[in-house]
Amino acid sequence: MAQWCLGVDLGTSFSAGVIAAEGRFDILEVEGERRIPSAVMLDERGTLVAGRVAQRGIGISPERVERNPKRYVGRGRMLLGGVPVDVTDAMAALLELFVSEGRRRFDGAAPDCIALTHPVAWSEERKAVLVAAAKKVVRGVRIVLIDEPVASARYFASSGRVAPGSHLAVYDLGGGTFDAAVLTVDGSDFKVVGEPGGHDEIGGESFDEQVFAFLGTQIERHDAEWWQQVTTSAERRYLSYAADLFKMAREAKEALSKFDTSSHYVVGINEDVHINRADLEGLIGEEIVKTVDILDETIRGAGIRGDELGAVFMTGGASRMPLVQQVVRDRHGDLVRTYDDPKIVVAYGAAQLAWKLKVERPDTTGPRSTDGSALSVAGRTGHGQTGGHQAFAGSTGGHPAFTGPSGGQTGGHRLPGGAAPAPDGPTAKGIEKVLDGVLEVRAEAGRVYVHQAFENGHFLRRLDGLGGRHDREFAFGRLVEWAASSEGVVTVEQVGPAQTLARTLTPELAVRSTHPLQMWGNPTVLAHGPTAWVFYQPGQVLAVDGAVGLPWGETGHLAMIELDLGGGFFFQEPKPRDLGAYAQWFVNEDNRTRRLLDQEGPGGTEPSPSVGAPGCTVVLGQFSSTKPVFANQHQNFRPWQVLCLIDPGGVVRPTVRDGGQSWLHQVVLHKGRWFTASSAGLEADTVDGRTVPVLPRPRTGALRWFPAGNQIYAVGTDQVSPARGWSVGVFDERSHSVAFLMGKQSATLSGHLTSRYRWERPRMVADGDSMWMTMRDAGRSRLLHVTPAGAREVHRTSGTFEPVARVATGLLCLHNPGDTAGTARDQPATLVHLPL
Repeated sequence: MAQWCLGVDLGTSFSAGVIAAEGRFDILEVEGERRIPSAVMLDERGTLVAGRVAQRGIGISPERVERNPKRYVGRGRMLLGGVPVDVTDAMAALLELFVSEGRRRFDGAAPDCIALTHPVAWSEERKAVLVAAAKKVVRGVRIVLIDEPVASARYFASSGRVAPGSHLAVYDLGGGTFDAAVLTVDGSDFKVVGEPGGHDEIGGESFDEQVFAFLGTQIERHDAEWWQQVTTSAERRYLSYAADLFKMAREAKEALSKFDTSSHYVVGINEDVHINRADLEGLIGEEIVKTVDILDETIRGAGIRGDELGAVFMTGGASRMPLVQQVVRDRHGDLVRTYDDPKIVVAYGAAQLAWKLKVERPDTTGPRSTDGSALSVAGRTGHGQTGGHQAFAGSTGGHPAFTGPSGGQTGGHRLPGGAAPAPDGPTAKGIEKVLDGVLEVRAEAGRVYVHQAFENGHFLRRLDGLGGRHDREFAFGRLVEWAASSEGVVTVEQVGPAQTLARTLTPELAVRSTHPLQMWGNPTVLAHGPTAWVFYQPGQVLAVDGAVGLPWGETGHLAMIELDLGGGFFFQEPKPRDLGAYAQWFVNEDNRTRRLLDQEGPGGTEPSPSVGAPGCTVVLGQFSSTKPVFANQHQNFRPWQVLCLIDPGGVVRPTVRDGGQSWLHQVVLHKGRWFTASSAGLEADTVDGRTVPVLPRPRTGALRWFPAGNQIYAVGTDQVSPARGWSVGVFDERSHSVAFLMGKQSATLSGHLTSRYRWERPRMVADGDSMWMTMRDAGRSRLLHVTPAGAREVHRTSGTFEPVARVATGLLCLHNPGDTAGTARDQPATLVHLPL
C-alpha cells in the first residue's frame, strides 16, 4: 500500500495542503482549489462542514457559520446557530477535507505523518488544540507541529534559494497574524536566531474590516437607517446583508492588487460604492509600516548585520498586496524573495518536515500518545522535538482534570520522613495522614466533605471520622465546583463542552434535584443555610485587549440560579436570572494569560457570601462604547460598576458605581457593616453609616478583608506580579485602622490575592476570632495562627502545606511536598490532620 505524508497550513482565512510521497511534493487540490476557505458551518442536522460549502452558507444562514475558527484557538468555544461548538471540532472538520482528499489519491490509506503549522507566538495550550483536532481525524498517525515562518524557511532552503550557512529573514503576513523570524540555514535544516517577532492583530482579516468600514461610510450617506440595521440588527436578513458586504470588502481589497479602482453594487440600497488603491493604502499604510518595523527589530534583536542577511522571504496571503511588496522592498531591496503563491510555501515546508521525519524516524520510534500515535512537536530548533504536553479538558473552570495515579483510602499513618518540617522551624507534633488525592475540603455542621480526583473520575465523600474512611460518596466525571452548608451540598459537574449539571444533595450526598446548565468560564457556587447560588456565564466569554480598543480582559454576561437545599417533597425548576454584562480586566503578564485582576481596573468581582447575613454580593464590571459590527474597534469607552446585593428568594438590589469613585474589588458585609477593598485601598463603614478609608493600597500590590468570628483581618501583598511581600493585620473598630500583626517583604503568600481562579487564591480558615493561613519563605510553607493579639508560626515544612478546615480535634491541611511554586495548587494533595 502506498505511503504518504501530509503538510497542512490551517490558516485564519484560507487553508492549504501539500502531500509528500516517495520524495515528491504536490499541492493537494481540495474541492478543485489549491486554497480553500477556512470557514466552518453547523448545518441543520447538527453536522459540522467546512471549506467552500461552509462559505456558501454565509449568505443563507450566517448565524451558523464562522469564517475564522482559528481565532478561537485558546479563546473558548464559538456559537453556531445558537449551539456551542468546540474549536477543536471545528479545526478537525477543516483538516478532514485534506486527509479525505489524500486518502482518495492513495487507495484509502491513512498518511504516515501529518505536519500542521501554527503562528510562532502560540502557547503550548493553543498548539495542543491542533494536536487534539488531528487525533479526531486520524488515529495511530504521527502528528508534527511546526512554526509557520520555520515551515517557509524549510521550503526556501531546500529549493536552493539561499546559500547554506547564511541567514535569512521570514516576513509572514497572513489572514490573522503577522510573524517575523530570522534563521540560519544548513542544507534542509535550520535554527532560529534570536527571538521571533510578530503582531496578533495585523493581517488580511483586519484589512478587510477596514475596507468594510470605508465602504460603509458611503452606504450610510445613501441610507443611514439601512446601514444601522445591517451593523446592529440580529435579524437573519440583515446578518446576511452584513455577510455579503464583508465578502464584497474582501473582494474589493483583492481586486486592488491588480486594478487601481474597485466598484461594487449594493443590492440593499440600489447604489454603487467605490474604493481605489490610494484609499486602501491610506487605511492600512501605518500597519504595513509597523510590520516592517517589527521585521527590522527582529533582525536587529538576532544580532544580524545587513551584510550577513542572505534573503528576506515573504509568505502569507496578504504579502501579495502591492503596498506590502513596495514597503518591504524599500527597506530590503534585492534581498526580497517571493513565490507565486505564498500560502502554498508554508504547507510545502510542513510537508517536507513530515516526509523527513518519516524517512529518518520510522513509526516504531519516538514517544507514544494515548491513542498509539507518535507525537512529535517541531519547535524552534526545527528538529522534530518530541512533546508530551497534555491539554486539560473543559473550559468551565474548576480544577483541571487529574491525570496522576489513582488510589484508594489510606489513613491513620504518620507522614513519611520526606514530609517532615525543616529543622530550622517549629515542628507540629502528631500530624497524621488522612487521605490521598484530595483537591478541596469543607467542614459544615460537624460533617467533613472531601473532593478527591483520580484517573477514573472525581468523588465527593463524607468522612466518617478522621481515619480515612467514608460513609457516603457521590461519583462525578469531573466535579467543577461545589459548596456545602448545614442543609446540604450543591455541585456543578461538567458533562460536555459548555454543558454542566447543577445538583443539590442532602447532607448524606443523596440527590435532591438536578438542573442542566450551559455555561462558559468559571462558575462560582455559594451555600448558606437552606439556600445555594450558582453564578455562571451563559454565553461565550470574549477575550479582548487594546487591539479592539479595550483593556486587557474578558467580557460576557453573568447569570445565576438559586437552589433550595432545605428539601421538600416538590421541587420547582429554578429560573436563571441574567444579572447583566460582566467584564473583568487583568494584569497582562505574558501577552497570553488572563489571570490576575487589574487592581486599578473597574472589573467585576467574584460573588461572595454575606458574612452574618443570609444573602450574597457580586460586583459587575460594565462599560459602554461605540463599535460597528466589523470595524473591530471600540471607541468612546466608558466603564462603571454595579454592586448587586442578592437576598434569598431571588431579590437583586443593584447600585451603580461610576468612575468618580474608587473601583471595588471586594465587598464584605460583616456584623451588619460594609467592608470594601478598592483600587484606593481598604475602606469600612462607621456605626453612623459613613465610609472611611482604613489602609491605602500599595501601588503595585493588593489588599483584602478576611472575616473571622467577631474580628476582621486585613491581608496584603506588596506586589501582585511577580508576587512579593505580605502582611496581616487586625481591624480596630475604635480607631478605624489596621493594627499590624506580622509580615515579611522577602516572603509571599501561598497563592494570589487577586487571581480569578479559586485554586490560586490563599486558603485561610476562620477559627472563632482567629485565623489560620500559610506564607511561603525560602521554598518552605509556614503555617501561621493569627489572633487579635499577634501571629505565631505553628509548623514549617517543604512544599505546600495549607489549612482547609477546622474540626473539633484540630486542623485539616493539604500537603504536597513536591510543590515548589506554591502559586497554583490545582493538583491533588495529601489531606493531613494537625491536632490542636
